[in-house]
Amino acid sequence: MFNPYLEIGQEINNARLCEIFGCSPQGGMRKSNKTNTLVIVSDYTRGIYHDKWIGGVLHYTGMGLSGDQDINYMQNRTLNESGYNGVDVHLFEVMEPTVYTYCGRIKLVGKPYTEVQPDQDGIKRRVWMFPVQPVPDNDVAKPKMYVFRDMDDYKARGANVDKEYAAYLASTGKKKSSSSGTKSSNGLKGKKIKHKSYGVGTITKYDGTIITTKFGNETRTLNYQACVDKGLIEFI
Repeated sequence: MFNPYLEIGQEINNARLCEIFGCSPQGGMRKSNKTNTLVIVSDYTRGIYHDKWIGGVLHYTGMGLSGDQDINYMQNRTLNESGYNGVDVHLFEVMEPTVYTYCGRIKLVGKPYTEVQPDQDGIKRRVWMFPVQPVPDNDVAKPKMYVFRDMDDYKARGANVDKEYAAYLASTGKKKSSSSGTKSSNGLKGKKIKHKSYGVGTITKYDGTIITTKFGNETRTLNYQACVDKGLIEFI
């Protein structure tokens, strides 16, 4: 198993997370071939996915921003098969923008199921929910608004939890993260990647959508999110 040498509850930034695990700086589910890990990020500040802790179990929303999710798509499949595929899964929580709290290794403790959630455009769609839990279990801090005794408790007071948390962040002067997931150029510039077709290259520019990457003497422009979604690149 991969040892990130992090204490439970330790807070780091996104750049340090990527450096430790060798993973992408974007997305809620980040697979790293370098460390054979899957990092999942439960970001309560964005309001796109609707994760919640019920009876000590995190019900984590799968990958896919719009349309119905597919359990066999990309890292949904990795997490679904994590009990036997040898991939080490680690959880981080984001309870305030840019602060990643390490929650330890996790495992599936129940069968994935579907529920209806709005996508990034507010359109209702079917998503996959993965019941996961730290192993061994721990008392790492969790946002109280997203913690429920059981499913009945969630149904009784969970309908407006995202709005309530956004109001809480506003009251504390902490801005909600951008729902687009866009990073500044400083987040990717200078990173080395390996592309399935073009080999090893260095990112020289990122405008929020396109990465300009130098592969030897050749420079190419690539759609970053498409490369990530299709597994065309990995960070090295």
